[in-house]
Amino acid sequence: MPAPLPLYTVLPFAAMLLAIALFPLWLPHWWESNRNKLVVAGVLGAPVLVLYLVRQPGALTHMATDYVSFIVLLTGLYVIAGGVLLRGDLEATPLVNTAFLAIGSLLASFVGTTGASMLLIRPLLQTNRERARVTHTVVFFTFLVSNIGGMLTPLGDPPLFLGYLQGVPFAWTFRLWPQWLLMTASLLMLYYVWDTRHHAHETRAALLRDHTQIEPLRIRGALNGLWLVGVVAAVAFLHA
Repeated sequence: MPAPLPLYTVLPFAAMLLAIALFPLWLPHWWESNRNKLVVAGVLGAPVLVLYLVRQPGALTHMATDYVSFIVLLTGLYVIAGGVLLRGDLEATPLVNTAFLAIGSLLASFVGTTGASMLLIRPLLQTNRERARVTHTVVFFTFLVSNIGGMLTPLGDPPLFLGYLQGVPFAWTFRLWPQWLLMTASLLMLYYVWDTRHHAHETRAALLRDHTQIEPLRIRGALNGLWLVGVVAAVAFLHA
């Protein structure tokens, strides 16, 4: 078994996280360029690549294989979910918005956080277009649907999928349901209270438009749901 790498080797990763968090604030226009993002990633990733090539070339090959598998899965879910269009404009009450987040939090574990986010963000924004105070809704959507919701299966979260590729049973993550339920329920309750307060401060005209401009939810590309089931089954039986 190869010796573990020194602790300081995590510094490039920490620097990458700081760059993602701070550059949009410090250098917003510079950070808009994808080329500049690639430069930052290359500069921070090159030392780690060289270190692995020198000390653990076999581990580098093994990790590359796992990450290629992950990228293939992510791309598949992204393309399939992108072909499903859910449209509609419901009344943007706190209860309706909370229901969107709750459904997305559960869905994220089975179609991936990316797939669930792509599927639900459009109808959620459409539903809230008559309201002026929507920033908190997008923030909680990011917390719940794009992150926490993917805890229950390897499909939902990249580290869980990489663990699955290393031999962790597919159903092992089901045991995380107490943590998933605690975090999801806590944030949903917090969101409901927060959105109720914001909803009370909306103008009468905005609430009237929201109440009258209703469009039932409609789904296009439902056939892609079969492909999603196929991807889930393929991953679940990968080690069968």
